[in-house]
Amino acid sequence: MDFRMGGGTASNSSKWDWKTIALVSVPVAGLGLGVAYYYFYHRRSQNAEKGEKKKSVEESTGQSSQEASPPPSQQQPQQQQQQPATPLEAALQVKERGNKYYRGGRYDKAIECYSEAIDLCPPDQSDTLSTFYQNRAAALESLGKWDDVERDCTSALEHSPRYTKALARRAKVRERLGELRGALVDITAVCILESFSNSDSLTRAEQVLKSRGRQLAKESASRIVPSLPSKAFLRSFFMSFSEDPVQREPIGSDPFSAALQALSDDKFDQLIGLCEEALKAPVHSNGSAQTPSSTASAEASQAAGESGDEPQPQEQQQEQQAAEKKSYLTPYRRDLCRLLLATLQLLSGQPLSAEPTLKSLANSNDVDRSVRANALIKLASLAMQAAMPGQTDVLTDSVLGHFDRALQLCPDHPDAHHHRGQMLLLTDRLDEALVHLTKACEGAPANPIPAVQRAYASHRTGSGANALDQLRRLTEKHRRCGEAHSLYAQALLETQQFDEAEKAFKRVTELEPDSGTAYVHQGLLRLQAHNDTEGGVALIQRALEVEPRCEFALETLATIEVQRGNLDAAIGLFDRAIALTKTEAELAHLWALREAADVQLQLARDMGLRMPSLAAGMHQAF
Repeated sequence: MDFRMGGGTASNSSKWDWKTIALVSVPVAGLGLGVAYYYFYHRRSQNAEKGEKKKSVEESTGQSSQEASPPPSQQQPQQQQQQPATPLEAALQVKERGNKYYRGGRYDKAIECYSEAIDLCPPDQSDTLSTFYQNRAAALESLGKWDDVERDCTSALEHSPRYTKALARRAKVRERLGELRGALVDITAVCILESFSNSDSLTRAEQVLKSRGRQLAKESASRIVPSLPSKAFLRSFFMSFSEDPVQREPIGSDPFSAALQALSDDKFDQLIGLCEEALKAPVHSNGSAQTPSSTASAEASQAAGESGDEPQPQEQQQEQQAAEKKSYLTPYRRDLCRLLLATLQLLSGQPLSAEPTLKSLANSNDVDRSVRANALIKLASLAMQAAMPGQTDVLTDSVLGHFDRALQLCPDHPDAHHHRGQMLLLTDRLDEALVHLTKACEGAPANPIPAVQRAYASHRTGSGANALDQLRRLTEKHRRCGEAHSLYAQALLETQQFDEAEKAFKRVTELEPDSGTAYVHQGLLRLQAHNDTEGGVALIQRALEVEPRCEFALETLATIEVQRGNLDAAIGLFDRAIALTKTEAELAHLWALREAADVQLQLARDMGLRMPSLAAGMHQAF
């Protein structure tokens, strides 16, 4: 499978570490809080280390935060009068009784007191009223009256729109009620009003954002338009298999031969149609099955013998038999055709079509072991896709179980070890990855990709003192292997050897001129190493010229626009990437990023929040 690692372990590695170009059939990045959140939080931390004093969003607009203390008008005198002199004092006294009931767990009584305080309070005391509503919401929350909690939080915010405690409580109850968009708006507002300084709020925002992304992904998954990845992507995918029974099969002259020829010629867009057409042919096994033409030929020969006519010459019969072979499939070739079709369906975003075929091939004792093992490897990929949305460890027992079965069928199968090691590397289980990648190298010494990934894994562990030099030697040995140059460039980037990394990435673009991914990596390096925004953006735009459907380029450009503060442009780019997405896991990731940008845009408009200038902070963001 195509493998592009974007993460690093060095302490000063790229701020884009969250973005990983993963397995071609599972091209999913780790979903975090979103670049906008991360940027603000990181920027604030940097400035704190420099001793710079920053103003919060509330301070910049002349508003004070209400999270740490109640509104000024709520504060009470040291000694309460027994006979309140004003309606406000009367309301405050009743509120204090409610607080005592609340602390004693008598929530119904507390609610009665807070309601009375709301009725007594003068309507011009907005800060105080907002606190009364918030107190009543707290008591209602203790009784599990979620709709009433949301209603009182909304009332509190009508009187004090920037009351962070009310926003946080309403976010929590909206999340419980399944109103994830509203919850995300509220918790994002809290993060902004707190200047992204409260780690608890940031964690909650991340959780809500992930949930919202998964929710939108489920809603839009049915609208996924099947489409194959780019030619460069597919070439790398098929090259990653050392013992693919489909690619090792002679082309021949039967109905499946056209598909094999197209695969050999990189005519990937024709493959699905050719496989579907080939599977319409009858199956002929060792001469036992008869096609319509063979039946007609036998009947004609028998009729000729009965009538005394001369039988057909042997050469003519051989010609007829050769013609018949072109019209049917052997069971083995039919299995290969089914395997290739299911693989293409998996890569084009049709897992529901691919899975039954792969399971049928993997579970049948009548199917050749090499075909079964290959099907199991691809079922592992499919299982990893299914595990990705919302799971911390995507290498579930289901995923690893498929590899175990493949190795039981074909002990020391290099492809099973390779792809298992690749998934382990992707999920940072480096020691285990090294074990399986080493076995893959031993089983398929002619395939450079396992060797390159093993050297990169060794570099990542820090245990291989000469790992970087080994990667360099592999690029010299396999000069035309884009994977070798790509991972060498990544390792150079992680060790801050920017000039050498740029040369290596440029070599990848020369080897894979139709791959948008290579240009995106080169553009990101320009941004990070040289603070060259325009040059970096130009390279990423070049990626879309050579590969218009490059989701990675669209997502990266969208992220840059978020950091520039161009949220409308960012949302448009995220929409384009979402339209190209092939899996629910990818959808969840992209929808979360889009929602993060859209919510901030909404808050800037609805609440009048002045968003910090992201363009001015680009140098700090990279």
